[in-house]
Amino acid sequence: MSSSALKPLAAGHGPKKTIFELIADPRASQHLPSLSTVLRELEDLAGRNNVMIQEISRLIRSDQSLAVRILRLANSAYFAPAEPILDVDQALIYLGLSHVRTTIFTTRCIEQTCNISSELLPWKEFWLHEVAVGFITRILSQHMEERPLTPESYYIMGLFHDIGKLALAYLAPDDFTMVLTQARERHCDTSQVEFELLGIDHATLGAWYLQQQGLPAMVFEPIRLHHAWKIEGRQATLSCLLCLADRIAHRFGLGCSGSFVEAGGDMFAWEEWQQYEKRCDHKSEAEVERHRGIIQTELSHVPDLIHQIVA
Repeated sequence: MSSSALKPLAAGHGPKKTIFELIADPRASQHLPSLSTVLRELEDLAGRNNVMIQEISRLIRSDQSLAVRILRLANSAYFAPAEPILDVDQALIYLGLSHVRTTIFTTRCIEQTCNISSELLPWKEFWLHEVAVGFITRILSQHMEERPLTPESYYIMGLFHDIGKLALAYLAPDDFTMVLTQARERHCDTSQVEFELLGIDHATLGAWYLQQQGLPAMVFEPIRLHHAWKIEGRQATLSCLLCLADRIAHRFGLGCSGSFVEAGGDMFAWEEWQQYEKRCDHKSEAEVERHRGIIQTELSHVPDLIHQIVA
């Protein structure tokens, strides 16, 4: 990405443009990191039914950073191999295609956004939080009775839940700096400040950006509503799931997205959790308790999973 592509649309002479004018500019999506190239790479790499494991392995071996991440993930506590896995081919077979695609996608996204000034956005902490929400969303979804998306899609939905903050950082860095400053001073979620200052929040911006990048509505609509999941609609279940994963990540201090979220108290007493459990196939109190114990165990591995991909 050239340096000229990183110049905000808000820069220059004349009256300052509103965020609505900026996103209405046909050039807006061109000034943001492109996910379309990553999506195409994934399709080429692992989207075909007849793809050979050797083809994937050859491409991964050509990228040292990606190869290291794949091997670290395969040897993580979450996957717990009986013997250390030291070969990329073996790691690919052990992890399975879905987890390999997840790792590739995350790595490419991190590489495309890490050049944002850390003074404007602590990108590593941001991605730590995004990856955490992705893993947590995926873990929670696996226990739901109805799962309209693939496990990988649940992860991507969590990974991109705050992508609107990156859009705002690129398009209007001065406004974004003001939002972060006020959210920090007031100890509140950035959405509250965004609405007050800009008339739109990062969730809506994120949905706009992902729509421009060609992602399906089943992914970007829950993102648009993840701070307003109580709104009636067919996406309420997914947006509530996303909100719950976000709160859990904040509760355990997994990364930082610039927001201050109150996530204390008993997690199982949260309204989001109560709504989530209604979507799980539990028929007795014993099953509920067993389910909670399983999820707590799975969540305990999330910090290690994050380290393998983001570190």
